[in-house]
Amino acid sequence: MTGHQHLAMDANAALRLSGKTAVMVLAVLVCVWLLNDKLADVRAEDVWAAMAAIPVAACILAFFFGLLSHLALAGYDLLALTRIGRRVPWPRALAGGFSGTVMSQVLGFGLITGSLARARIYRANGIAPTEAVALSGFVAAGFFLGLGMLLAILVLVDPSAAVAATGLAPGAVRSVALIGLLTVVAASLLTRGKPRTFEIGRMTIRVPDGRWLAMATVLAAADLLPAALCLAVMLPEHAIPSLAVFVSIYITGVALGHMIGSPGAAGPFEGIVFLALPAIAAEELAAGILVYRLLYYLPPFAMALWMIARAPRAPGVALLSGDALRNRVDWIMDQCPQAEAELAHLGDKHVYCPAEGEGFVFYGISGRVWLIIGEPVAPQRAWDDLIGGFEVEARAAGAVLAIYKANDGALAFWQGRGYRLQPLGQEAVIDLDNWSLEGSARRELRRKCRSAKKAGLSLSRHHPDAHPVAAMAGVAETWRSMKNGEQSFSMGHWQPGFNGRHMAVCAWHEDKLIAFATIWTSGDGTEWMLDLMRQLPEVPNGTMHALLVEAIEMAREAGARRFNLCMAPLSGLEEADPVTSLSLAGHRIFKDMNHRHGLQGMQRFKDIFRPEWLTRHIAVPNMLLLPEALLASYLLVHRRSVPGESASARTPWMRPADSGIMQEPMDPNETAETNEPVEGEAAKKRGERAA
Repeated sequence: MTGHQHLAMDANAALRLSGKTAVMVLAVLVCVWLLNDKLADVRAEDVWAAMAAIPVAACILAFFFGLLSHLALAGYDLLALTRIGRRVPWPRALAGGFSGTVMSQVLGFGLITGSLARARIYRANGIAPTEAVALSGFVAAGFFLGLGMLLAILVLVDPSAAVAATGLAPGAVRSVALIGLLTVVAASLLTRGKPRTFEIGRMTIRVPDGRWLAMATVLAAADLLPAALCLAVMLPEHAIPSLAVFVSIYITGVALGHMIGSPGAAGPFEGIVFLALPAIAAEELAAGILVYRLLYYLPPFAMALWMIARAPRAPGVALLSGDALRNRVDWIMDQCPQAEAELAHLGDKHVYCPAEGEGFVFYGISGRVWLIIGEPVAPQRAWDDLIGGFEVEARAAGAVLAIYKANDGALAFWQGRGYRLQPLGQEAVIDLDNWSLEGSARRELRRKCRSAKKAGLSLSRHHPDAHPVAAMAGVAETWRSMKNGEQSFSMGHWQPGFNGRHMAVCAWHEDKLIAFATIWTSGDGTEWMLDLMRQLPEVPNGTMHALLVEAIEMAREAGARRFNLCMAPLSGLEEADPVTSLSLAGHRIFKDMNHRHGLQGMQRFKDIFRPEWLTRHIAVPNMLLLPEALLASYLLVHRRSVPGESASARTPWMRPADSGIMQEPMDPNETAETNEPVEGEAAKKRGERAA
C-alpha cells in the first residue's frame, strides 16, 4: 500500500470520526433544547439540597446495584471471544470486558475507546489490534441485541410506557414487541445448518447463533436491571412507575445515548427520563441522576484506568510458529527419550517453543489453567530455563500452570520450583532387558495368548504410513459407538493422520480385522508406548493380550529399553507417597465405582504383564489450585474443551496432523525460517529406526 493510500485512509477515518462527533453534539444540543422548559425554573441550590436529602442507605444500595451491573458487564468479552475463536484465561477476559466496556460507556465512541482498552488489556495474550476491534464490535452487537430482546419482553409485561410514547393501543404495542422477538428468534433458527464462519484477514469470525443470542439477552438483563435499580433508589419511591415500565424507560435512554456515542449516554438519557417521569419534581430528578452518575460511572472508571495501566506486556522472548515450529518440534522429538511427546501432534495442544531454546512444552487450555503433560521435551539441563520462561508467559497471559502426569523421576525438579504434588495413579512400565514370557510370573499371560492362537487369531505388524486404514477405521468406529465417544488429550483417539505416524499391530480372524493397537516410539528409540487399543465386540479371549505381546516383542527386537502400558487411573493411591485425604478419596472411588468405570479391570489387565508400577502426579503451584487443575484435566481428557476455541496467548495451537496446517499466533517476533529437518523426514527416520 502506498503512502498516498495510507493518507487517504487516515483522512477518511478522520472525516468519519468528525461526522460522528458532529451528530453526537447535535443530538445532545437537541435534548438540552427539549428539556429547556422543564429545567428553566430549576436552581442549582435546589438540586444540591435534593442531593443532600438522598439517604445514605439509598447511596449504599445504589453502589451495590452498580457493582452487580458491572460484574455482569464484565462478562460481555467472554461471550464475544467465542465469536473470533479466541480464548483467554477467564480472569483476563473479565478484566478486558470490564475495562473495555466501562471505557466505551464513560467516554463514548465505544468502538474506538473500547478497542484501545482491550488492545492494552490483551496485549500479553496475543490478541491483535484488529481482533480487539472485532471484540468491541461483538460486545456492542451483543449489548444492543440483548437490550432489544429485554426491552421487547418488558413491553410485553407492561406496555404502558410505550403506549404513552407512541399513542398506540396496548394490544398493538404488544403485537409489535412480539413480532420483533419472533423475528429475531426465527432468524437465529433459520441460520442453523448454514455456514457459520467467514474469514476476515487472519481472523475466523463465527456467526452469532441462537445460543449466543440467549446468552446476550441474559447478560443484558443482568447488566441493565441492576443499573436501572441504581437510579431508581435515588428517586422518590411514590413517583416511580412499575418496575417493568421504569426499566423500559431506563434502557431506552441508555440505548439512544450509546447509539450516538455520547459519553455516559448523556443527553438522550436525560431527555428520555425527564419526559417519561413527569410526576417527579425536576430538581429531585436532576439530583437523582447526578448522584446515580457519580456512583455508577466514577468508581468503575477509576478501576478500569487502574487495570489498563497495570496490564502486563507480552514477554520479549521470540517464539517459533508455523512451519518453523513444526520442524523444530519434530527435530527435537527425533532425539528425545519420551514416547509421550507424540501427543504434541494430536491436534489439541499449544506448543511453547522459544526460538533460542533447546526444547518445547506442550499443553492444553481449560479456563485459566494451562495444563502441561509430563515434563518438558528437552535435555534436562534446559528444563529450568524452559519452564521459567513458560511461567513468565503464563503470568503475563493471566493463566496458572499445572502439570498432569508428572513422573516420579522429575518430582525433585517440580518441588524445587515450588510445586505441590498429588498422586493420580500408577503407570505400568515393562523393562525390556528382562522381558520374557517364560516363568511363573507370566503364566496367565501365556495362557491368554494360547487361547487367542487356538481361536485362529493371526497378527500382522505395520510400520508408519503402512496401515490397513479402512479396516482399522471400521473397528475404531464400532468401538467408539460402544463407548459413546473417545477420550483424548493425554491419550490418542482415532485420527488417521495422527495414528498413521505410529507403529501398529493388527489382529485378524478369518481375514477380517477384529482388533488393533497403535504404539508410539520415542525419538531415540529407547521407549515404546501403547496408544490406541480398539476391538470389535466378542473377539476371542486373549486377543488384546496377544496384540500387546506382539508389540512388546517388536519393541525388544528394535532395541527399545522399556515398553509403557500407560496409566491405570486412581490405582495404587492408598500406598502412594504422600498419602493425602484426596488420595484416600480417590482410592475409595477406585474400589467402589469399578462397576461404572472399569478402573480395577484396567489395572488387572495391565498387571498380567507383570510391569513395574510407577506413580504419576499432578503438580500445582499451591494446593488451592488443585480442584481447578483436576477439573481442567477432566474437561480436556473428556474433550469438553473445544481445541478450535483455544487459540490463545502467543503460543500457537498445533492443529491435527492430517490437516497439515497450524493456528498462527499473533506474534510480531515469530521466527519463520529454520534449517532443521522437516516433519516428514523426521517421521520417516523414526519409522526406519523402529523397523
